[in-house]
Amino acid sequence: MQLKRPAHALRNRLIAASCTLLGATTARAGDLTSDASPAADAAPASDAAQTVADTALAYYAENNGRVRAIEPIVNLRQDLGDERALSVKLTFDSLSGATPNGAVPSARAQTFASPSGHSLTAAPQTYTTASGQSSVVSSPIYTIAPGQLPMDPNYHDQRLAASGSYQMPWSSLTRTTYGGDLSYEHDFISVSGNGALAHDFNQKNTTLSLGGNYEFDFVRPIGGAPVAGSDYTLFEKQGSHTKHDANIVLGVTQVMTRRWLSELSLSYDRLNGYLNDPYKILSIVDGGGNVTGYLYERRPDHRARSSVYLENRLALDRAMAGLTLRYMSDDWGIHSETAQLKLRWSNAERDRYLEPQLRWYRQTAASFYTPWLSSAGSSYITAASSDERLGAFHAVTWGLKYAARFPDDQGGDGSELSIRAELYRQTPDHRLPGPGALSGLNLYPGLQALLVQVEWRFGY
Repeated sequence: MQLKRPAHALRNRLIAASCTLLGATTARAGDLTSDASPAADAAPASDAAQTVADTALAYYAENNGRVRAIEPIVNLRQDLGDERALSVKLTFDSLSGATPNGAVPSARAQTFASPSGHSLTAAPQTYTTASGQSSVVSSPIYTIAPGQLPMDPNYHDQRLAASGSYQMPWSSLTRTTYGGDLSYEHDFISVSGNGALAHDFNQKNTTLSLGGNYEFDFVRPIGGAPVAGSDYTLFEKQGSHTKHDANIVLGVTQVMTRRWLSELSLSYDRLNGYLNDPYKILSIVDGGGNVTGYLYERRPDHRARSSVYLENRLALDRAMAGLTLRYMSDDWGIHSETAQLKLRWSNAERDRYLEPQLRWYRQTAASFYTPWLSSAGSSYITAASSDERLGAFHAVTWGLKYAARFPDDQGGDGSELSIRAELYRQTPDHRLPGPGALSGLNLYPGLQALLVQVEWRFGY
């Protein structure tokens, strides 16, 4: 977030975690295929060649003047016949508002610099680059009132992303999908490629799928990447960094009965390179609860994650229910559990439906997570971060979607217009008591957010 921290991480938490925008397929009433699984992404195309367009506009807002996001998306899928299909997706994000910088609230006013700053004073300063060139700059600074959560009020970011995939059959029972993604931000560029193979067994009642993805990220923080674990007031900055992420997913989908479908998938990914948030700092606190300084955060340069995902869908006349469970663990010490329940009721004509959902999430803290550092042991840190996303917390999401379908003149599926609203509430579970002057402050305010999405799906 800007402060500015990389917006891709923010979107993972804010939008993707709250609701999936424009999946590769859109579930219909009575359908039992999953729109959030490798098997579903590799599902065969319809025999009737057509183009399907998904368009959506999402608005996201956090409480207390924090981050706001507007995200339009266009997804086009062209059926080429013979079980071949081409998909293209375009996304634009615009984010603004205020975002926590990682420091702890204090009984005294605190002054910070935005990422492009090189000093904690607004007076012009002479800045010398690594190449020896000098320039005069004025640091954009902001002051946080006593007792308030330190947040940079100047957060803003924009992202343009494009992705595409091509699906083709190898045989009557085997399908492959190839794809790629490109994402551009002012301080972040990401390029990835992926592929998947799906094979049907048991009279097409069982599907086994294998997929992989490789992502390369070029991180170029505003003002330069800070030296991890260094004194914040020295503003020691370096150049750009890179990050790599390799992922593999193995899944099996089984038609249990004509009304019940089950899916199980296992995934593993490994990240290497620059995994710090260049805009996050930690407070140094003495025994009396006084903030005596700040350090830039320091995270390990590698991370391995594994997860297991289970989904069951059941269709009963005009109703459908879906239950998903997911467990994740990594070598940072984070373990998380997710459970989500979706219900859907259609009217007698099946041209309207209502879909409530409930999502519950809980995670433990990373082994190096700490809300602040003690002044007695902050001279050198091997790894430390106060990022709330790495702390222990639980979250609940309530959602409701209403959709209306409009058949075309030939009696086909026509178009679908829907609106979805979701309320997200995150509650910290790691509540270390604050010493001295910190004891009476709200150190763990939590988070609430509202997401509204309008989607229009049509074929031509």
